[in-house]
Amino acid sequence: MVAKDISEHFPELDLGEDDLATLGFSFCHVSVFDHWLSEQEAADNPLMSYSIALNAGALEGYLQGERKFLNFYSSLSMFGVACNRPGPPRMFKTLTPELENIFVNSLREKRSMDVYFKEAEVRVIGRYDRTDLLIADSQEQLNFFLLKAHQFGLFALK
Repeated sequence: MVAKDISEHFPELDLGEDDLATLGFSFCHVSVFDHWLSEQEAADNPLMSYSIALNAGALEGYLQGERKFLNFYSSLSMFGVACNRPGPPRMFKTLTPELENIFVNSLREKRSMDVYFKEAEVRVIGRYDRTDLLIADSQEQLNFFLLKAHQFGLFALK
């Protein structure tokens, strides 16, 4: 029953093929970086991912950015989160250790998340290179989410 209850928040999307704007979604990426990195910037960045930072001895710098995301997502979790991925589909009424683990694993690129924050009415799909995809039904919903992201030191990338 839970899967049916939350399925409305997770329309099937092929991110490699579907044009989200054409489908009527407002979307944006949120990142610890203030711009899209060039290939060279990404290759030279010791904070690009958890494993790169660990190998480069730059874990504390990586964790500072991870904490921004965790604090941001935690602040939105108090009003409920629907989790589609990793499965099984389920609802969280508030932040729990299990939900925080889902966030951490996605940020560290171990297992991508697909969650819906009820308060903001925004879907977040965990992506790569310290950047997540935000999908909203309206620009107003997206603007609310991006304002909160900025308050936690994160950046909107279009």
